[in-house]
Amino acid sequence: MQKKSPLFILTIFSLTIVLSHSQIHAQDLDCVVKVKYESVPTTNKDLLVNFESDVRDYINSYKWGSDNLDEKIRCTFDINIQNVVGQDRYSAQVFIGSSRPIYNGSNTSAVLRLFDDTWEFTYVRGRPITHNAYSFNDLASFFDFYVYLIIGYDYDTWDNLNGTPYFQKAADIASLARSSGGKGWQPSKGGGYSRVQLIEEILNARFAPVRSASFKYHFGGLDSIATSKERAYNNIVDAIRMIGEVKKTADVRNQIIKVFFETKFKEISELFVGYSDPKIYLDLAAMDPSHQTTYEEYRKKRK
Repeated sequence: MQKKSPLFILTIFSLTIVLSHSQIHAQDLDCVVKVKYESVPTTNKDLLVNFESDVRDYINSYKWGSDNLDEKIRCTFDINIQNVVGQDRYSAQVFIGSSRPIYNGSNTSAVLRLFDDTWEFTYVRGRPITHNAYSFNDLASFFDFYVYLIIGYDYDTWDNLNGTPYFQKAADIASLARSSGGKGWQPSKGGGYSRVQLIEEILNARFAPVRSASFKYHFGGLDSIATSKERAYNNIVDAIRMIGEVKKTADVRNQIIKVFFETKFKEISELFVGYSDPKIYLDLAAMDPSHQTTYEEYRKKRK
């Protein structure tokens, strides 16, 4: 066998390191981050000029999971910084959204839509945002929690309950945040949105049918419409009825069912314009009274 020169070996070694580095840091998310801070006093605005790019880089440059995804998960963080609450500390409201492509089609479907209005965080311009799975940080841990939630929700749409490992990571962050006394990480007393309550319900076996319904709705429903419309509609109807069965015994303050309908109500309304049984709109209104007006509007479009 021909002996390789030291230069050849060094070149191969260097190339291996480069390839390994690129694989380790392969991105999982394609996330759009938008920050508004018009409400912040002028003296503090200069301190936030890099906040948007810092958050975008933090989310998009990290390898969040071990899988090599065929397509990055698309997501959005719309951050509205409302006030200065201390030295380098701010309060904000955040919209979190994600979507996934519909198989055999050119459209996308919303997977998650959340509005979190109780976030307080510390941000120091020039200080990098860093990952630490074992320590709570009111800035990094917030994004870690929601990124794992986004990935878990996305994985659930492709395979039944497949997002569990990522939901568990989100739950670990929530537990760490509670023990650290982080604001906004306690259960809601007034029935409003709660990060802690949502992740607890997601991992509660009682609500597993809601997650299974998401898989059936997306993979068995939306992804099959182009090839088998009747079967797709049957799966979508079955998925909605699975959620309806869970809601019959769920607390009125439940989060997981509310999040499903907040995310999907418009899409569902549009889908059933072409469905054979208009009674489905009455069933939806009973399950999701918050969007009853929308369901009735689309039911009338069938006439």
